[in-house]
Amino acid sequence: MYQLWIAVIAVLIMAGGLGGIYYLILKQNAVIGAKTIQFVAVIFFFPLLIVLGIYNILGREAIGTLLGVIVGYVLSGSWKE
Repeated sequence: MYQLWIAVIAVLIMAGGLGGIYYLILKQNAVIGAKTIQFVAVIFFFPLLIVLGIYNILGREAIGTLLGVIVGYVLSGSWKE
């Protein structure tokens, strides 16, 4: 039963992130830049990986590898600004 609740919370996090991006683009005329793409990567892939791990669709090794790739991508451009 806890798996369903975690999946629902993950979907709500994804929807909230998407709503935030739409708000920035439509209401504040923001431009989609590198930071926005990094935010989308974090807000969609972390909850997705958590849900796939809980339902045993992905193994521990695959989840660890994908988390490392995402963290590396997000942190790779953090000092350029």
